[in-house]
Formats: sequence, C-alpha cells, structure tokens
Amino acid sequence: MIILRIALRNITRQKKRTILLGGAIAFGVMIIILISSFSRGIADAASDNFTDILGGQLYIAGQELTETGAKVSVIRDRSVLDDALGYIDEPIAERTFRSRSFAEVIFGSRSTMVSIEGVDWSDEPELVDGLDVVVGAIQPVMPEGAIVLPELVADDIGVTVGETVLARMSTVTGQQNVGEFVVSAIIETNSLFSSTSAYTDRAYLNSIIGLSAEEYQVLNLALEDPTAADAATEQITAYLRSIGRMEAESEEEGGIAGMHARMIRMSSLMGGGLFFSQRVEEENRWNGTRFEVLNINDMMEAVTRMVSILNTISYVIFAILMTITMVGLLNTFRMVLLERTQEIGTMRAIGMQRGVVKSIFLFEALFLALVGALAGVLLALGLSGVLSVVPISTDSPLEFFLSDGTFAFPVVPSTIMATIIIVSLGTLVAALAPATRAAKLEPAKALRTTY
Repeated sequence: MIILRIALRNITRQKKRTILLGGAIAFGVMIIILISSFSRGIADAASDNFTDILGGQLYIAGQELTETGAKVSVIRDRSVLDDALGYIDEPIAERTFRSRSFAEVIFGSRSTMVSIEGVDWSDEPELVDGLDVVVGAIQPVMPEGAIVLPELVADDIGVTVGETVLARMSTVTGQQNVGEFVVSAIIETNSLFSSTSAYTDRAYLNSIIGLSAEEYQVLNLALEDPTAADAATEQITAYLRSIGRMEAESEEEGGIAGMHARMIRMSSLMGGGLFFSQRVEEENRWNGTRFEVLNINDMMEAVTRMVSILNTISYVIFAILMTITMVGLLNTFRMVLLERTQEIGTMRAIGMQRGVVKSIFLFEALFLALVGALAGVLLALGLSGVLSVVPISTDSPLEFFLSDGTFAFPVVPSTIMATIIIVSLGTLVAALAPATRAAKLEPAKALRTTY
C-alpha cells in the first residue's frame, strides 16, 4: 500500500504537468471513443432503415423460365422454400412476401419513375410504423388500388392525397400494362436515393404485373438475431445449391467479377420484373424455380466500407496522439528522475529495494493513464449525449444514417475497455526506461548528485 500512496502523492506534486499529460491522454481517448461510437451508430441506423424498407435481413427472390427461355421473376411453389428455411439455425421472427415493379407514374401531363412495392399491410406493422407520413394516412387495411407515394414523386407530378394516378409497368412476361391507383398517403423521401419506393397492396399489384393474388416475387426474413444474417444466408444457400435450385458458386466471388455479380443479384431483388427481357441459352436453362439469396450485409456493403474508413481514421488519429503523448511522458519522467535523484538516493539508503523504486514510477504512469482515460471517457459520453439530441433536418442527405432524426452514439463497452488498456500499456512503456534508470541509481552517488 505504501507504494501506491507514494505514487499518488507524486502525481499531485506537479499539478500543471499532471493536468497537461492527463489532458493529452483524455483528448486521445475522447476522439477514438467518439468516432467509434459515431461509426457504430450510423451503421446500426442504416441497418435498421434498410431492414424497415426491405422488410428483414434476408432476401430471397425466385425466377422461372418461359418456354422461350425468358426469365420470369416469381415464386409460386412455397414448399421448396419452406424446406430450405428449416436449415436456418437462427429463429425467424417474421416473414413478409412482396412483389415489385418499376413503373412510370402519370398524373395529367406529368410523369416520373418509381419502384412500387406490393405489400400485405396487415402483415407488416413495422413498415407502417416506420413510414413517415407527410399527408394522408396508412391503415392496417387499405382500400384496393390505394398507393403510398414518396414526397419527391408526388412533388414531381403535382399530385396530392385523394387524387388518382396511372402507373405504366411491365408484366413479368414483358407486356406493357397500366394500373389505376388512388393516392392514400404521401411519405417523406429518403434522401439517400433519388426516389424511394411507393407502396401498394400486393394482390392488386400482382393483378397488373400478371401474377395471381397469392404469388410473390421476394420473400423477406427478419431474424430474431439480426447479426446471424451471414450464417443464415450460408445455410439456406448451401441447401438450395444442393438440390439444384440455385446457381453454382462463382469461382470469382471477390474482385470486379464478384462485385458485378452481387450488383446483378441486388438489382434483380430490388427491381422485381425488370429482367423479363433476359433470355437464357438452351444449354443453361433450368426447370422449376431458381432462387437468389442476399442479406442486409450485401445491401450495406458501401456503408460498411464507409464505417471501416471512419474507424481507420480514428485509429490513425489515436496512434498519432498516443505517440506524441508517449514522447511527452518519456521526457517528463526523465525530468522527474533528475528532480528526484537525491530523494531516490535517500529512499535507497534507508533500505528501499530497486524493484520498489521502479514500481513507484510505473504506478505513477498507470495512475496518470487511468485518470486521463477516465476523463476522456466521461468527456466522450457527455459530448455524445449532447450531440445525440441535436436534430438533423429530414431533408438532409444524411437522413438514412439517422435514428429518430438524430445521430446515435451507442456506448460500446468493448471499445472503451480496449482503449483504456491500450492507453495504460502505452503509458507504462513510455515510463519503463526512466523507471529502470531510477531503480539502478546507486544510493551514495544519488545523494551527492545536484542539478
């Protein structure tokens, strides 16, 4: 205990020096915790927003072939998927069945393009709650032909709630068709995209694109544990490939070829019947339904890269600050050694062992690191608490990364603990050389030394 008391007394002897060093440590800790928390927050918000928009974390699309070899985006036989879902270890919290079509929405002499999602309103309460209604209302049971338009689309064509629009789209086999919709609500546009999806009843959309009421194009799965999306994807993909219901794994999953293949699959999932014009060569045709499987992480690849860049920047800044701080600590403890040479000689003369002298220096460094790190954590938590209540405009391009209109700064205990440990070890390393020199001082020589 005496060693700890001496170490605590020593760090309070030069208060200005202690405050400067502790402040430098606190600043570095605050920066890395803030940036890590911010990047985690935008990743979580983007994931939640993607999940709300797409209806889950796992997305399965189906394609059949016509007699001429043209692709048709549809899932008719649910038995194959029911068997495949049995191979997923993670419990499935929710299943949603959707159809999709890219349409030209017309009102009077004005028109614009939008992706229309066919949904079962009563089966997707989270979607209803997640859509920010500007005008009108969304009910669990919507009238046939009711459509919910993004604000950007409504403004482009000058339509408002209660008015009727026409939507020209292609059927799953490529014929042009026109549907009539009544605008029931206008929702805020997600500014990350040029336009977000419009929403209508799936059975009504199916009647326009050439599907029966019970058929669908995409099955979305919400898992009880969203982080299990990759594992669930691998499990269902392995089964579908084993029964010949999914294309064999590409030899080039990485690089440009792999990225291109993923973009094609994402476009197929997002666009519904957009690929009806593609014809498959005779030797590559298949029977029944063939499936494509993607998950939330495939959709968030760009967000993941951005988060990785933010984290790398924070690590670089932290490394620079730690290097500067360690150099400062090294010089400071060298000065401390000079200032306390006679004091060390006295303690050694009355019987204090070398190891005890060394321990006093190291404990001083450790206490300084812990106090600075704790201050940095408190500063980061306080500043993140303030920033997390600052409202961000819903018209901002950053809207997709917001949670309830603000940036989220979730507390990540593992990051805090890792930062404190790294700071503590770095400080001990910086103090190690002066501490070793102090322990090696000869008592008689130290007592005679003057500076």
